[in-house]
Amino acid sequence: MKFDPESYSITIRKEEIDSGILYVGRVAEFPNISVYEEDFETARNLIIDAVQTLKKIADETHTDFPLPYLVHHRVNFVSEFHLLVEEIRDSI
Repeated sequence: MKFDPESYSITIRKEEIDSGILYVGRVAEFPNISVYEEDFETARNLIIDAVQTLKKIADETHTDFPLPYLVHHRVNFVSEFHLLVEEIRDSI
C-alpha cells in the first residue's frame, strides 16, 4: 500500500481557545499531534505536513509507522475471519 497521509483519521474543528476561535487539526492515530490555526485550509495543510514529516523520520530511522485505523482494522478483521473459518473447518 502506498503511503497517503490523507488516509489517516484527520479532523479539523473550530474550537474556542482563549476567547478566540481557532481551527484545530488532529490525527487520531497520532494523539500527540495537533495544530491551531486561524483558517481551515492552513490547519489541514499543516496537519498533513506533520504526518508526512513523521513518516519521513520513521523511514530515515527504520522505525515502524502506524497504519491508518481503517486499514489496520480491515487487516485485523480479515485475519480474524480466516482464523474463524479454519476453526470451523477443523471442527467439522
